Amino acid sequence: MRHIQLHVAKALGKVVAALSAGEGAASGTDTTVPVRDEVLPDVAIYRSQLINTFPDCCAPTASLCSPSACVAAWVAGAQPPGRMHRTETLFHVVIALSRASAKLAAYIEPREHGTAAPASLVCEAIQDLHDSAETLAAYFAVDLARAHQARLQALLGTPLPTALVEGGGEGL
Repeated sequence: MRHIQLHVAKALGKVVAALSAGEGAASGTDTTVPVRDEVLPDVAIYRSQLINTFPDCCAPTASLCSPSACVAAWVAGAQPPGRMHRTETLFHVVIALSRASAKLAAYIEPREHGTAAPASLVCEAIQDLHDSAETLAAYFAVDLARAHQARLQALLGTPLPTALVEGGGEGL
């Protein structure tokens, strides 16, 4: 659990760095590439690890708050034309990953001192991770399940078992 929380915080840092660098950074490179190639699939993996560890949690659902609804007031007038959607999307993901990290930390810390912590914190973190992954997948027009599978295979250095892939990715 602690390891996942640290990775969520690291993913958050990558999104903050992309948001801070802005579009078309001085080097001319796309600062969102690590977000697309690493953060998006990794967040899906962390979500799945938590779901598999806490099977009694409810399955995540579609986000109740679209990026535009969540941060429209903050973004209004803050960015030049053409950058609003990118900034708005990354800001939404920063908030969701921050909430996930905080909820995981709130679950871990009392347990390290011998006190029980409600599993509902983990369930809420799962939803925040799901919201982050779904938001990024929509922004980058990426199939989340395929990105998740490709990242797992890259990390493992081998294809996933056929039964797992053909089974629709249950348990990924």
